[in-house]
Amino acid sequence: MIAIIAQTIISSISIPTEAQNINIHLLNGEVVSISKAEWKRGKKYSDENTIVYKRKKEYFEVHKDQIDYVQYESLDTYEKTVDFMSEYARINDLDEHVLNYYHTKRHKNSRTSQTFAVGAWTIGALANPWFLAVAPLPTSQAVKHMKGVDYQYVLRGKEWRECKKRQKEKVKSLKAKAKALKESKN
Repeated sequence: MIAIIAQTIISSISIPTEAQNINIHLLNGEVVSISKAEWKRGKKYSDENTIVYKRKKEYFEVHKDQIDYVQYESLDTYEKTVDFMSEYARINDLDEHVLNYYHTKRHKNSRTSQTFAVGAWTIGALANPWFLAVAPLPTSQAVKHMKGVDYQYVLRGKEWRECKKRQKEKVKSLKAKAKALKESKN
């Protein structure tokens, strides 16, 4: 029972990475990388001509006429912010690699939750009725994850391992780029 509850909690937590930022490419060639949290904190101060984001207790503005386009590296960020950002700039299509990675990841998460759900229902019905109390948690997670999967982008086996490796390298390079930019500003 503890394993099922722990899996449910762990799978609902996602650790943000640089790849989940909104990358706003400006006309002058500069790139402004905004995290979802920074965007959310400043969104209420944005208007039809300005995007406001809050970083380290300070508000920053990006004016609509300075923006060339917006690029996403995460399907999750894209789904949560594209409607708002499309009012300000042209949104570049997501790379097929990004779609492959996030849909396969969702599929893997749904299969894990599905396994725990079947286990919880089975143990609850056959051995210990207390498991019936927690069985809906992984079941609802499995259903939620499965609804978000576009199976045309799901990879298997060697393709998935290669895609995961490329994503890891991309995140590493984005972190290095962000670190270099941060050091150059100091």
